[in-house]
Amino acid sequence: MSKNLRKVQDMLDGNYKNKIQVGYSKGEKTRKVGERWIDSDGIEWEQKHGYYTNVTKLAKRGIFDAHCKSCKKGIVKKWDKDVFKADGRCYYCQIDFEAELKTGKPLRWFAYRRLKDLVNMDALEKDMVQWIDEIEKERTKNPFDEKVANALANGEVEMSIKKNLQ
Repeated sequence: MSKNLRKVQDMLDGNYKNKIQVGYSKGEKTRKVGERWIDSDGIEWEQKHGYYTNVTKLAKRGIFDAHCKSCKKGIVKKWDKDVFKADGRCYYCQIDFEAELKTGKPLRWFAYRRLKDLVNMDALEKDMVQWIDEIEKERTKNPFDEKVANALANGEVEMSIKKNLQ
């Protein structure tokens, strides 16, 4: 028999002839629910009920993981985002809130709408002040650059002098 075949046959027979076999056995590590760990690749994991998940650094659905302060629903849709920026509620909760104020407490409804109008007027006033400042800056600038005007004036003048020889 050849040398390699003899070694293979010895290994199959269990005759290793004082050779040491090195191996790896995976130990089952039990983790508690909510426990977090980082694996050898640097990825963070979290143990859940019966499974584990990768902890991502991405934002959750909606704008900045936002939730309606009335119904706790995630803010995902465009109309919800627009209303949430102004009032902190989703579209339908804001409609319910305003309807409740209008019917149950008319004085509070008036105060609420007046406050919203004042905030809007304040924003409009800031826009107007900025617009007026820009117009004033444009007025202080000279629309006619003297260098250009001089160049145009000098370009129309003939440089030669005509003498009257008579």
